[in-house]
Amino acid sequence: MSKIQYKYENQFIRHSAARYIFPPMVGMIFAQIAPLVDGVCVSNSMGEEALSAIGTAGPIGYVFNIIAALGGIGCGVLISRCSGSGEKAKAARIFTRTILMLVIASLLLSIAGIVFIDPLLKLLCATPENYPYAKIYIMVNLAGAVFLVLNFSGDYILANDNNQNLAMAGDITGAVVNILIDFVGVYVFHRGIEIVAFGTVFGSVCCVFVYLLHFRRSDRLCRFVPIKKIETDPSDLEIIKPGCAEAVMYLMVSIQLAIQNFALRENAGTVGISNSAVVENLQLVITIVIAGATDAIYPMAAAYDGEQNQSGMLMVKRMLTKFGFAMLFPIVAILCLFPQLMIIPYGIDDPVMLASLPIAIRIISVGSLITLITMLLIDYLSAIEEEGKATLALIIQSIVTIGFILLLNPFLGMDAPWYAAVIGSIAALIYLSFFCNNLTEGIYKYHQKNLLLLTGGRFDKTNADDWKHAAEGILTGQEIAMVEDKIFMPLMKSVPAGIFLQTSFTILERDDGLRAAILRYKSKKDYIGTNSDIPEHDEDDDDFAPNICIRSEFLGARRLMIVLSGEEKADNS
Repeated sequence: MSKIQYKYENQFIRHSAARYIFPPMVGMIFAQIAPLVDGVCVSNSMGEEALSAIGTAGPIGYVFNIIAALGGIGCGVLISRCSGSGEKAKAARIFTRTILMLVIASLLLSIAGIVFIDPLLKLLCATPENYPYAKIYIMVNLAGAVFLVLNFSGDYILANDNNQNLAMAGDITGAVVNILIDFVGVYVFHRGIEIVAFGTVFGSVCCVFVYLLHFRRSDRLCRFVPIKKIETDPSDLEIIKPGCAEAVMYLMVSIQLAIQNFALRENAGTVGISNSAVVENLQLVITIVIAGATDAIYPMAAAYDGEQNQSGMLMVKRMLTKFGFAMLFPIVAILCLFPQLMIIPYGIDDPVMLASLPIAIRIISVGSLITLITMLLIDYLSAIEEEGKATLALIIQSIVTIGFILLLNPFLGMDAPWYAAVIGSIAALIYLSFFCNNLTEGIYKYHQKNLLLLTGGRFDKTNADDWKHAAEGILTGQEIAMVEDKIFMPLMKSVPAGIFLQTSFTILERDDGLRAAILRYKSKKDYIGTNSDIPEHDEDDDDFAPNICIRSEFLGARRLMIVLSGEEKADNS
């Protein structure tokens, strides 16, 4: 029997990828339908000046996303690493501190924005025609900043705590509430843009209340505990570090969007900014698909990183690349053939917009294929503690994009921002491919890395005996006996007759020189339960002793893991 058989672990990764992609993506679809409906309602009832106000306010939304990404992604990645290493108490402390930081930062942003609203509008290139609309829209959103930030960050945090379905339910609830308020407020009560902004905020309020259902179970990694920090806990800066790359992306996009609005305003006035609002909604639709695949890499790669499983990290990268292209390519093809699908809902009759939008839609659609692989590699770097390289890639992308907007604007007019965006993505991909230590490794084929044994199949005595035989020469006789006594036998005793578990069995060489034996099995249920052979670890003790079996959930599957001390090997020598 070959000692390395990737297909069994790959099955787990495929199963986990589906869990981390599709529920969040459904939630994001509903979450992004809401701003699309905002634009449609405003455009059809109040005209293109009001629609352009939403485009003017666009950078403010990205500022909210900066705060949410720092806390949500940073906290989520650290929680996944805690899941991989089995440190429950540390995860709870990190979560509590993160929520406090998010609330404080959101309140400060809200107060500052409201106080300096007029200079802010000038900075955002508001025109005399859309100035009143933009002021009202931004003021209402600033008032609800705390809930908008918690809504967005909660998606990341709940996904990393294996509750993607609740994150999806929260997004759907918030979007439905938002849409109902938009239609009733605009078409029944004939209210203005303030009701559309209120719908956005109140939808986020409802979403956050749905998230609170997560805390009904006391065994969650994310739960509120007394605020404290012990010596081994990360600092506040270390908590937000994994989210820095994404936060820098939102910062640069907000700057890019402001410059883009300036260029479009100079070319076509309010019509140019309205054009930007339509394309921005298209980018949100495409972002749903891209984020569905790329955001899944945070919990998945980080969990394998916490486990110190280098091959597993590369397998995650490979699987999510395949998922991403399979989902995105059909959408790109449809939009290239029928760009009117993004134009008709707005009821646009301006001849300049009708002439320019199809070109913009096709450029953005084709460029999204490059953006997919670029963002996947950037998010992978953030998940494996290479935030500096991820941040630099995003800075390169943004600087090149902004530079080409200004360079191409005199020649291409309203099409300049869309060509510039594609050039910026290509520049970032070149950096990632050639200057980041073979970052594309693992996309095309499997790599053994620090694996000593990888196999699997149906969990029964025959396969268990085969795995023990395969471990000979890798582990000592005492270590093999320990794996049998603490992993194989307790699980065999606990699984009811007629239940056939699909498993993978791994032995890997950790970064600290120790070896770990890992058995995963597909099940929502912890079959071992209260089996005294594997007692539940005291969650207030984060330091797992070697040779203790760690029983935990791992990316939607169940995991039994022993980190072997190596003492038996030393005794034999």
